[in-house]
Amino acid sequence: MPVETTAAGVLPAVVRMPQAGMYVGASESAAPVLEHLYAQSDRWDDVQVYSYQGIAEA
Repeated sequence: MPVETTAAGVLPAVVRMPQAGMYVGASESAAPVLEHLYAQSDRWDDVQVYSYQGIAEA
């Protein structure tokens, strides 16, 4: 998933990623999309590393 940076090329501190996949079920409609949170946690050789923080609260 593309993540937008600031004009200076800085990545955001927290990234929200929607749950991906298919819907298979008996209900007429799918449940709401869950957003998973990732926060900057480290930097390795000039690459920003994000770690999983859990599901965003509605």
